[in-house]
Amino acid sequence: MAEEQIVQATENDLPVIGEMFGECKEYLETRGILQWDEKYPNHEYFVNAMKGEELFILKKGVDTLGAMVLDEWQTPEWEGANWTEIDGKPLILHSFCVDPSAQGGGYGSKMLQFAEDFAKDNGYAALRLDTYSGNEGAVRFYEKRDYQNTGEVMLSGKPVGHEKYVCFEKLF
Repeated sequence: MAEEQIVQATENDLPVIGEMFGECKEYLETRGILQWDEKYPNHEYFVNAMKGEELFILKKGVDTLGAMVLDEWQTPEWEGANWTEIDGKPLILHSFCVDPSAQGGGYGSKMLQFAEDFAKDNGYAALRLDTYSGNEGAVRFYEKRDYQNTGEVMLSGKPVGHEKYVCFEKLF
C-alpha cells in the first residue's frame, strides 16, 4: 500500500493541482455549489502560493489526492466575522480540496490535522478559514472537528446567490 504524505508542492505538481481543482469545481457545480470559478483559484494563484512555500499537497504514492494553501492573508470581508481576540497571528487555510474520487477516504481530515499541527508548530494562535454556506458537507466537516462558527460574511466577486460564506476558527 502506498504511503501518504503531505508535502510542499513543486512546479511539477501544478498541472495535476489544476486538473484536480477543475474536477472538484465541476463536482461542486453538479451539487449547485458555485464556490470556485476561473478567477479563483487559478494557475497564477497556485504558482504564487508554490513560490511562497504555502501550497501543500497530499500524495499517496505518485497520486496527488488533495491540496491546500496555508498563509496569513485574510480577505477584507472577514472583518465582519466575530473572530476571537488572540495573542499572536492566525494561520489561514485557503483553497482546500480533496480530489472528488478520493473524498470519503479520510484525506480531508488528515489534511486538516496537518494544517492544525503546522499552525501549532509554527507558533500561530489559531487556524481560520471560510466555506460557502451552501456547502453543507463542508460546514458539517468543520463543525464535527470542533471549529467555532464565527459568523457569516458576504464575499464580493462570487455569483449572485452564492456570496454568503461561513467563517470558522480553532484556537490553540
